[in-house]
Amino acid sequence: MSHTIIVGIDGSDNAECALQWAITHAQKTSSEIRIVSAYTVPGVNMSQADIVYPADFDSAVKKTVEDIAEAAAATVTKAGVPVSTTIAPGDASGVMVEHSKNAALAVVGARGRGGFAGRLLGSVALAMPAHSQCPTVVVPSTWPTRVMPTTPLPVDAPVRTTDDPSAEADRRTRPDFSGEVVAAVDPFETDTPVLRAAASQAAIYGVPLRLVGVTATHILSPEWMPSEEHLIRMYDEAAKSFTAAADSLEGDFPDLEVRYSVFDAPATEVLVSATYTADLMAIGSRGRGGFVATVLGSTSQGVLSHAVCPVRVVRVNRRQPGRRR
Repeated sequence: MSHTIIVGIDGSDNAECALQWAITHAQKTSSEIRIVSAYTVPGVNMSQADIVYPADFDSAVKKTVEDIAEAAAATVTKAGVPVSTTIAPGDASGVMVEHSKNAALAVVGARGRGGFAGRLLGSVALAMPAHSQCPTVVVPSTWPTRVMPTTPLPVDAPVRTTDDPSAEADRRTRPDFSGEVVAAVDPFETDTPVLRAAASQAAIYGVPLRLVGVTATHILSPEWMPSEEHLIRMYDEAAKSFTAAADSLEGDFPDLEVRYSVFDAPATEVLVSATYTADLMAIGSRGRGGFVATVLGSTSQGVLSHAVCPVRVVRVNRRQPGRRR
């Protein structure tokens, strides 16, 4: 199995944030880092006024990218991590996806240099979680400094949790997942690659694993409101499911502490809020609904766009009809 971490480098501050995260992870996992950079020569639409690039323009662009990659490689070497570099012509997203085929992990920054000013995710940060052949970690542009939004999302206390109930007595207190790896898991379908990937990440870092699930009763039709008895039964079933998920991890991760919190609130709001305190969040790459061409679910896109901690996106194959558990 490959122990190579590929890191997309473009000279931006965000790419430097991604590189620093990758170095720390490589040190903990005895992995090597491959710096991946791409370059393209701008095309010109021929018109009445032909534009001619200097003969050495292509070489100049490539040299600039090589210098950036070499500087990044020097940083990795200084940290005591084996490193190699790859410079390839073409679209950065396509180059990274190609190299993901023989990598254990891909790390990219959430924002690139180009694109519209208001764009929350760079093109590579969108493409890699959706098409990468290995898990992808998307690192926010401000990490490791955690910059909170001007107006943090309000989230009610969980309806079921392993935490001391007295700690949630004040429902105005935001749930705190400091020092934990958070796994976004459907409370009724916990047997997913996300659970195992998050458990492995938490074990590597020696921190507790937090399972976060959403019951989503808030989206039910207003013509039918669930009774209190129905809600209690559903919350209890979710808690029971998470307990079973924690037990299933004990064989492979005997020293891992697993906690859980079940919320009855919009999924994106819950998960984005969890990134305010979590060390890292693990989510799946596919949603349940939407267009067939939409590889990333709306919740995953929302989390990646607004997260303030690194997010590990795990490839989850779409379920086949009749196999729902």
